[in-house]
Amino acid sequence: MGSHIPALLLEKTGDLNMKYKAKQLWIVIDTICGGYYIYKDEKVIEKAKQAAKQVQEYCDFFLHGNHFGMNEEEYRDLCSYVIHVLKDFVEALEQEDTVLMLDTLDYGLRELVNLYHEKDEAAV
Repeated sequence: MGSHIPALLLEKTGDLNMKYKAKQLWIVIDTICGGYYIYKDEKVIEKAKQAAKQVQEYCDFFLHGNHFGMNEEEYRDLCSYVIHVLKDFVEALEQEDTVLMLDTLDYGLRELVNLYHEKDEAAV
């Protein structure tokens, strides 16, 4: 877990819906980033556009309530991080910046997805 997200977030709420969404986003991230790095699939921006609603819905959860019982400062830090990830995602789409999108997905969004994605699950 990166240092951007407070350690308290490691205690998951058990929300099955978020676990499902995290698993789906994990697959999207692996498909886009893995496709680019392994198979040289350069349709990163196109595929990210298709996943935009999914990304927004997942991130929206974190911005609408302190579901983890964090103190106010930690929750503000989490919200700032989520907003930063969303801004980078939108900027990468607008500028059609493949490198920024890969970075945003693999190192920004994946950190949020890891909060609910089971580490021992392999992407299918």
